[in-house]
Amino acid sequence: MALALGGACNTAGSDEDARARREGNLGDEVCEVPPYTPHFEPALQWAWTGSPVLPEYNQVMMTPAVADVNQDGTPDIIFSSFRDIPNDDFDWREGVLRAISGNDGHDLWTVTDPAYRIKAAASIAVGDIDNDGKVEICGIPTDGRGIICYENDGTFKFRTAPDAFDYNEWGGPSLADLDGDGTVEILDGNRVYSNTGALKWVGSDGMGGAQYTGPVSFAADIDGDGIQELVNGRAIYRADGTLKCANTNIPQGLAAVGNFDGDTKGEIVISGYGKVSLLDDDCSLEWSVNIPGGCVNGCGGAPTLADVDNDGLPEIGVAGENSFTVFETDGSVKWTSPIQDWSSGKAGATAFDFEDDGHIEFVFADEVSLRIYNGATGAIRWQTRHSSGTTHENPVIADVDGDLAAELVVATNDLAYPPYHGIRVYHDTQEGWARTRPIWNQHAYSVTNVNDNGTIPAHPGKHWQLPKLNTFRANVAGYLNECLPPPPPPPPPPPPPPPPPPPENEQPVAVCKNVTVIADAQCQGSASVDNGSHDPDHQPGPFTVSESPTGPFGRGTHNVTLTATDGEDTAQCVGQVTVVDETDPAVSCPAPITVQTCSPAGKQVSFAASATDNCGPAQVTCTRASGSTFPVGQTAVSCAAVDGSENSASCGFSVTVEGDETPPSITCPIAVNASISLGQISALVQFTVSANDTCGPAQVTCSHPPGSLFIPGLTPVTCTARDASGNTASCNFGIYVSLDLSLP
Repeated sequence: MALALGGACNTAGSDEDARARREGNLGDEVCEVPPYTPHFEPALQWAWTGSPVLPEYNQVMMTPAVADVNQDGTPDIIFSSFRDIPNDDFDWREGVLRAISGNDGHDLWTVTDPAYRIKAAASIAVGDIDNDGKVEICGIPTDGRGIICYENDGTFKFRTAPDAFDYNEWGGPSLADLDGDGTVEILDGNRVYSNTGALKWVGSDGMGGAQYTGPVSFAADIDGDGIQELVNGRAIYRADGTLKCANTNIPQGLAAVGNFDGDTKGEIVISGYGKVSLLDDDCSLEWSVNIPGGCVNGCGGAPTLADVDNDGLPEIGVAGENSFTVFETDGSVKWTSPIQDWSSGKAGATAFDFEDDGHIEFVFADEVSLRIYNGATGAIRWQTRHSSGTTHENPVIADVDGDLAAELVVATNDLAYPPYHGIRVYHDTQEGWARTRPIWNQHAYSVTNVNDNGTIPAHPGKHWQLPKLNTFRANVAGYLNECLPPPPPPPPPPPPPPPPPPPENEQPVAVCKNVTVIADAQCQGSASVDNGSHDPDHQPGPFTVSESPTGPFGRGTHNVTLTATDGEDTAQCVGQVTVVDETDPAVSCPAPITVQTCSPAGKQVSFAASATDNCGPAQVTCTRASGSTFPVGQTAVSCAAVDGSENSASCGFSVTVEGDETPPSITCPIAVNASISLGQISALVQFTVSANDTCGPAQVTCSHPPGSLFIPGLTPVTCTARDASGNTASCNFGIYVSLDLSLP
């Protein structure tokens, strides 16, 4: 390996070359950079938007890795992808591991077996963990428990046994030879595994990491004793797992290591829970400050270190929810710039000297924009559209196509905003970006932690003691992987004119109001809470106003945060959108009902009245209940529906009960004849009269009941039948009694 710094070539022999590869002393070979023409015009080189293999798994929301997995001499990009499942806020938990060519993005392989899925929002680590000359890939399983590793071709290698107290959501593993014995360990928070997946030890200060989302630990020889320590946020462990120190007065978080005081030891930067802190090598607190812009979800992306003002000490780049901020070595704010990362507030950045001119840039992607900043001033050198729901991911800079020029690799997804998903690779239109390494093997990348061929050094150089390498999560500009003869030194360029001082910006004004709207047919309403937000000085621009959440809203009162941005500063206020239901329910009554009954008491009648409402169920009540007894005659019924907002509507109908109006039928004899003998004055006569009625028996009465005494002659008889409803029918006949004059 070689790092171009302007010195003479070190022509070490093959034995020393082999030793350097094992020992990982990046910078042992120092060569001058062959001439090239710096140029800065970023453009999209290619984009991977999906694969014929598991095409629905096309969303990427993690830090990609760059390494040559198929050993064809061209770097490859390794990442996990997931599918967008509607109404599932955790679809990023299940992903598939993929490798694509860095040259043009064509597929190399995909792990298709569902048994070997990987947590798609977590980062991965790539390196030769078993000394077979090929890199392996390790990540977090879908359940967040332990480590899962794969061979260089995607074949499953092993998975560690889950532990009772381990869990990693968005963090990820790192690789290191902790004790320098030539065998690689796998680091996951406060846990260290062997290169076969056996748990070696567990640290005492917990898994650590960002709030709710998990850790990214790494190794570095902080105290210079020749043995690396494990750094997990605020805690430092020795190689055997004993606690070297921990500062429990600050929150957990994601860390970086660099040199901030000019000594030979490393200091630790921790970002998380809304704070950025600096610890000395003994964990004593140097300073702790709040992340500008405010936090809701414990913001603080992984810190990125780079010396952007060439004072010999690094500055710290950290993203929050509303701002990307570069802090000075003493914790003061060097500059801050508005961003939009409300989904996590924990995305990371990288840094790189694109033109190798001594002026380092920061690169950061939020939910909607990818930006390259002037590292010293915060001025935006380039900006393009971007989309991501954001986790801990950060852009990656490496030579991904072997053309001796840096490329910028960015993960994208359209979970929160359109239009992109997959992997996007940017380059300079004239390939005028500085040469850099063809590898970026893990989230906690520090240049010296991995060799170009993916081997993990047993005794890596302390990067903060090497020229140009007092950085973290940043690749090195002007890097070569072989010694080249030094070119004649070019004449020094004239110093650039000092930039004009920027005009003092007046902050925008955010003005909110409370709004009440009437719910629509779907019981929702939308409205803006903006009440005249404005930019008093109309610069630097553009002035934008955004509201979150945007609606539509359901019934009730909802807080809406309005953010006014003038291109540099932001202001916020909170208004309320109240959605009220003023729509009456729609109630439906049956048509008039007519029934018949034989009972004078009436009849039971059932009916159905219903109601619908735009905001849910409406209760229907009627003046007479369905199934109750209605009297004979016509009864008016009124039904009313009332919804949850006391809106009401009514309807009516009638129930007519028709009683028995049919008279009974009665049958009398045609005539009855009887006789009496001499000496008798009357005859006892029996006769029968019958009656029928549709509603039951009918009572028959006669003017002369059967069994009466009748005198001689014709006696008219009238019989009447009466039913239970008082309906009557009559019939008439005669009884004739004659005198029998015959002698006995």
